[in-house]
Order: sequence, then structure tokens, then C-alpha cells
Amino acid sequence: MRIAVIAAGGRSGRAFVMAALKAGHHVRAGVHGAASFPPYDRLEVMPCDATKAAEVRRLLDDQEAVVSLIGHTKGSAPDVQTAAIRHVVRAMSELGIERLVSLTGTGVRLAGDKPTIMDRLLNLAVSMVDPARVRDGREHAELLKASNLAWTVIRVLKLQNVPSQPFMLTLHGPTKLYVGRDEVAVAILQVLEQQSFVRAMPIISPTGR
Repeated sequence: MRIAVIAAGGRSGRAFVMAALKAGHHVRAGVHGAASFPPYDRLEVMPCDATKAAEVRRLLDDQEAVVSLIGHTKGSAPDVQTAAIRHVVRAMSELGIERLVSLTGTGVRLAGDKPTIMDRLLNLAVSMVDPARVRDGREHAELLKASNLAWTVIRVLKLQNVPSQPFMLTLHGPTKLYVGRDEVAVAILQVLEQQSFVRAMPIISPTGR
């Protein structure tokens, strides 16, 4: 499929772009700032500031699915995820694109979730140090729930550059403590290719439960 990627230049974005290309998909990678990729016939790299509606619309034009991996970085606005997803939802609706996958933290809670003690402690720490970050993730999810899109929000506790390990997607967890960026890429491809967890917010969980 033709997949537009928001924040493709970040570590999670790069991991997903490479995984999607290896799986045979066409990728339009939206990057903010300097970013380079190895040359691929099925890869188009395009500048995109996801907080600017016109740039988001240009990135999404003629695509079949959208993946948003935008997150908080040094200097980013406290509502960067919500602002970006607002532009994405509007552009997708105007362009007739239905499928979207977004990544956020497990601080976005649902009724029935089964957070571990470590999940509770880490999210409590984040909510105390950077409450705007947690609020941004929740508000971006509320925007998606209010839309007519076929969205999926994948939730993780702590992203790390660790070797990929077996995982499973569950509706309510518990979450894996450390999630590799390659695991996130595989999870996103899984829900895109299988059309699974539509209008749901699965958690990357350990296997063997």
C-alpha cells in the first residue's frame, strides 16, 4: 500500500520506514529538519512540519494509509501531538483516506486496562514532571475517537533502542516494560496489513501471558 509517515525522521519513524519498505510497501516519508535515508525505488522523502496544515495535506495526497509517529522532543510545543493529529484528521477527511495508525504512551488509559506497578510508577513520574505531555497524548486520542476514520492507536510504556523481542497486541495490557522501536514498526505493519484493531487502542504486551 501507499503509506504516508508523519515524523519519519525520528528513531521510531526511521524504523517503521525501513520495515515498511522491506515488506514491499510504498512510503512517503515526511521529515522535519535534516534526515537521510538509503535510496529506495519505493521511497519518497518530503519535508513536512506536522503542525502546518498545508504541509500535512501535501504529504498525505494520493496515499492509502497514514502512520503518525510524532512525539515530544526538546523544544516541541506541549500540544504538538494534538495539533498535528488535528491537521492529519482534516486532511484525511478531505482527501478520502480512511486508515490511520498513531503511537502514544500508556498514560492514555482506557477502562479495563491492567497496568503493572512499573507502568503506574513511570506514568505517575511523567505526569508530575511533564503533565502536558500526558495530556497531549490523551487529547490526540480523543480527537481520533471523535473522527470517522479507521484509526488505531498503539500504546507503549517505554521506547528503547533494544533488540526486538516477541510481543503481542492486547486491548488492555499489561504492557512490556521496554519496547524496541523495531517492535513498534512490526506492530504498526501488523495492524495495517491485517486491518486489525480498527478504532481501538491496543498495548504492546509480553508474550506468554
